[in-house]
Amino acid sequence: MASPDTRLALRTYVPASGVVVVSADGEIDLANRDALAAALAAAVADPGTRLLVCDLSTTTFLACSGLSALLETKSALADRGARLRVVTADPTVLRVIDVTGQWEALDVHAELTVALGGLELVVAPTYAPGGRLADLRAALDHAVEQTTELAAAWGRLAEQVSGLDPANLVDGRGGHWKPRETLADMAEDLRVLQNHLATGALLAAPTVEDLGHLRLADQ
Repeated sequence: MASPDTRLALRTYVPASGVVVVSADGEIDLANRDALAAALAAAVADPGTRLLVCDLSTTTFLACSGLSALLETKSALADRGARLRVVTADPTVLRVIDVTGQWEALDVHAELTVALGGLELVVAPTYAPGGRLADLRAALDHAVEQTTELAAAWGRLAEQVSGLDPANLVDGRGGHWKPRETLADMAEDLRVLQNHLATGALLAAPTVEDLGHLRLADQ
């Protein structure tokens, strides 16, 4: 979603079913807070949204008007049992959240991967050297499962990119850049990544199975 204020660029995408990310690049103040509010409201209006993440990783200024848009979004989501999380590590933005006492209310995280929770590529349960082989297999099983889920998420993103209408888009880089070609390249790159991840999960599965046949020599 484009903002009429060139100081703010907004983007919305769906990394997984029920999860929506709205990223804001630039400065948020009274002049453009309605654009942010509209982008967030669109995600709130979707009954399938269970987690909405407002990614302010590249936001360099957040006025109280922008903060109020976040709090209104949180309230609307809470009314139907959904959640809002905010991502930022910018000292200026964090100061506004901190002095207004909204840190906990906005569920602030420093990194997007942490805010996305289940989409993190974090092997858990983790395996400590000297631990049981069963624990190592459980960790590998979990990693394969997460890789498979992430491959599916990239596939869904590729479909969403393919579904965009290039006739309604312009490429801000100008020159020879054409939206239709840009979208096609994006979708292809996403599908390649999906295939690599899916292949990786398939290759790892036999390794996990082999590990299941191993026993310690003294047992």
